Amino acid sequence: MACVNGDGTLTQSAKSVLSSLDNKPMSAEQLSQLISVPLFKVRSSLRDMKSMGLVKMTNDEHYEVTEGGRKLLSR
Repeated sequence: MACVNGDGTLTQSAKSVLSSLDNKPMSAEQLSQLISVPLFKVRSSLRDMKSMGLVKMTNDEHYEVTEGGRKLLSR
C-alpha cells in the first residue's frame, strides 16, 4: 500500500487508515478488521506511515495519528 502520491497528497488507502486512527488509537489487527484490508497490507502501510512520521505507536502497541498525519489528512 503506497501512502503518498507523487504530488505529496495521501493515497486513498492512506486516508482510510489515518481517518480510522484519527478517532481513536487501535492495533493493526483492529484496523485491518475495521477497514476490511488484509493484515499484512495494513502492517506494511503502518510501517511506511510510521517512518514518514504520520503515525506513532503507543505503549500498548496501538497506532495513533501524529500532528503531521493530521495535517496531510486535512488537505
